[in-house]
Amino acid sequence: MKLNARQIGIKHELSNVRASGFTLIEVLVTIAMVSIFMAASMAVLIPLSRSYTATDVASSAQQVVRMAVEVMASDIRLAGLDPLMQLQGTDALGLPLAGFQEANATSVRFTCDRVADGEEEANGEIDNDNFENINYYYEASTESLNLRLYSGAPVQTTQRLVENVTNLRFRYFDEEGNETGDLEEIRSVQISMTVEEDAGMAGPVERSYTTRVLCRNLGS
Repeated sequence: MKLNARQIGIKHELSNVRASGFTLIEVLVTIAMVSIFMAASMAVLIPLSRSYTATDVASSAQQVVRMAVEVMASDIRLAGLDPLMQLQGTDALGLPLAGFQEANATSVRFTCDRVADGEEEANGEIDNDNFENINYYYEASTESLNLRLYSGAPVQTTQRLVENVTNLRFRYFDEEGNETGDLEEIRSVQISMTVEEDAGMAGPVERSYTTRVLCRNLGS
């Protein structure tokens, strides 16, 4: 059968279409190459993502632990403050009226006579307000740093300050720099704290901070 010119033209165009398409082998090779590229990209991106996550979490944990320790240090620095010199003795339990009333490895409690807001001077007493009776302590069961105000008062205030605390330790030193457990001999306190945060696939991240506070209101 003879083909006319139009039929010959259509056949020629179909032949060109088939010639310009992809063979099955070419498609499979392309897919394999793309898969290799994607696998290589993921191998780079996943560790990079973990690194960014771990860095962000570590930075946040460092800020938290440093801020918490500095807040405690700021308060401990005022231990024994007695501007009117009316709190030089001891209470009924034999504890200093102004100064450290508890000092162990995971808990510190102290008193001071601050100047209340709106007042021009202190009142010569340890009040159950105005942050004059402070207790910072570590609670192992909840791995947390806690603040208790006005211990022994009819109304006490307790607040959890920081969670995920894996270590909190106080060390106490006398005037010569020797460690001491004598409440009346304490002149400086070292605070060490460690916080652990979850960084997802990168695992837990720990950050620690240590500082030493001079109790300038104690001693001569």
